[in-house]
Amino acid sequence: MMSAASLLSTALVFIYIIQSCSFICVSFTSPSSPIPMMQRSNSHTMYTQARVDYSAANEYIQAHYNISQYFQHNDCIETIHDGRRLQESYHNEREMLKENGLAIVASPMPKTQIIWSERDSVQQCYLPELERIINKLFPEKIIHLSFWNPMMRGESMEISRQRDQLLHTPPTANIASLVHIDTDVGAYDSIEEILTIIDNNRVQNDSLASSSSVIEDVTGDIVSGRKRFAILNFWRNIGETPVSRAPLSIYSSRYDGDVAFPDAAPNVEDSKWYMFPNATRDEVIVFYQYDRERDQPSDLWHCAIEVEEKESDSVHRRKSFDIRALIVFDDEVSDNNDRFSPERTRPVQKAIAYVDARTVGSRTNTKSHH
Repeated sequence: MMSAASLLSTALVFIYIIQSCSFICVSFTSPSSPIPMMQRSNSHTMYTQARVDYSAANEYIQAHYNISQYFQHNDCIETIHDGRRLQESYHNEREMLKENGLAIVASPMPKTQIIWSERDSVQQCYLPELERIINKLFPEKIIHLSFWNPMMRGESMEISRQRDQLLHTPPTANIASLVHIDTDVGAYDSIEEILTIIDNNRVQNDSLASSSSVIEDVTGDIVSGRKRFAILNFWRNIGETPVSRAPLSIYSSRYDGDVAFPDAAPNVEDSKWYMFPNATRDEVIVFYQYDRERDQPSDLWHCAIEVEEKESDSVHRRKSFDIRALIVFDDEVSDNNDRFSPERTRPVQKAIAYVDARTVGSRTNTKSHH
């Protein structure tokens, strides 16, 4: 076990690699670009092509899991597919989320105006709507639900630095631009480590979370009861117009056989990048950051991508709000489908599996879109 000082040092070294709510760095490129093109079958609707920067993700996985070139290229042109068209092929958002790990859900803004810069307003006016969405997406019994790590992002926003202010105001940051996942859950030594982070960044909801700590509520269920748990990200446009600049793009990862991250790299033929064009204030993009069940697509790498802009787009800079949810289900995970078993793959050196999302993009200040 590394000391606190060693962990902090590692965090500083890799602070640009893993992020709390980040995205893969993608920018639009012309056909003449020398960047390699990833080859894959395309049975889905292409929306655009964009440059994706996998370098930080590759560096993180090399450093912590001793896997060289997890993604085939550090920088390449990817086909970005239309998530809306894909979702039209399913009966509902629940099927879309189950099959691909991501979905977009209609979510009309509440009559009471949400003040996104105030935690109390988010708690009272927004969390009930997210609970409604979660109950719609997951008809199975839920025994615990906690929301954590609220974050406002915008092209004109700076990193929040006053810790005392964060008790009342969600942190802010510029949009993120490197390929990443939010939380490398399997890298932690114990569930208590993860739950402590959630406790420290929690926004209290009233229904399925008690006033006690998350650790007290669910440790026994997860460890002794082998209950399934998942972490999902809820991403929302809070700008006045549909998103046209730096939209969120998400990689729906598929693997060969009964494996998942970090034990195998995604199959590039079956895995695809998606975005939901022109996301509005009345929609929420939901995607998995972790699921204890191996057969559920999760650990979805993501980023903001840079697309061709119309002249009017320069006026409407992107603003978004995201928050994560820890969901514990009343379902026991079988041995052969358990990603959080004691035998799971651990880092060769202690991973800093959670890094303050406000710092994402600090490595690449020249890239403004995350």
